[in-house]
Amino acid sequence: MPTISQALAEGSRHLNAAGVEQELLTAGLLLRHVMGVDRTYLLTRPEEQIAEVAYHAYLALVERRAAGEPLQYLTGHQEFYGLDFVVTPAVLIPRPETEFLIEQVTRLVRESKEDSPLIVDVGTGSGCIAVTLAVRLPAARLIATDASRAALEVARTNSERHCVRERIEFIDGDLLEPLSVRGLEGAVDLLASNPPYVEDESRELLQREVREWEPPGALFGGPGGVEFYRRLLADGLKYLKPGGYLVIEIGHGQLDSITDMAIRSSWELVDAIADLQGIPRTLTFRKPSEPGCRFVSPVD
Repeated sequence: MPTISQALAEGSRHLNAAGVEQELLTAGLLLRHVMGVDRTYLLTRPEEQIAEVAYHAYLALVERRAAGEPLQYLTGHQEFYGLDFVVTPAVLIPRPETEFLIEQVTRLVRESKEDSPLIVDVGTGSGCIAVTLAVRLPAARLIATDASRAALEVARTNSERHCVRERIEFIDGDLLEPLSVRGLEGAVDLLASNPPYVEDESRELLQREVREWEPPGALFGGPGGVEFYRRLLADGLKYLKPGGYLVIEIGHGQLDSITDMAIRSSWELVDAIADLQGIPRTLTFRKPSEPGCRFVSPVD
């Protein structure tokens, strides 16, 4: 059987030939996963031979990654906001951009000084938003909805891993429909969502590992990618308290179309936060405290 260094070299060559970037790092992550060891172990024992079962399991994972399967689905894990999340092909892989949404929701809740605010994560997927907020906001009550039961199972698993299961209610249903069943009209302090926002017509422009492996229902938002925003803006007012917030993640180039939808209703645009590349990524809307309030755009 090969040594650790030989296995890493072999895996790196195969990944590089398949066009996988950071091939040595990827090979190391896959080998650590099958061996159940950390990075230091690989670095300090390069001449140690690998058990036959582990070696063949490693080669199988290398082959799958070379074929385009995302690394996170192979290892079953993804870090988000300093927390480790279980991920499966049933859920979208958490992205760093969504951490801007976490920061905004956390700020709004802390500034509100509500004793026990009710936050709803609409389309929770892996649960990365709901679970992270539950960890950061120990006084908050949370509801997480998703139309996919398989996704909800992953989210529940992640809530248990981070010891917040008792503070999150997971409800199967499409967008805001589960809130109607619970009779939560006018009862929610904050709605948060990272909905599907890739436009249907851009399917072929996505990276292969995204297009072929991540769940389409968590990716595509109809023509222009705005169908789910249309529904959130139309229905969200019904469930928020006066002065309550809707915080959403958006895709590249969607700022104008989404704010145009809001300007035709009574939402107030409070904030538009750009990511590290300067792309508007997180929008915050507020339900007016007084009926008939006019839409206001943020100050540059």
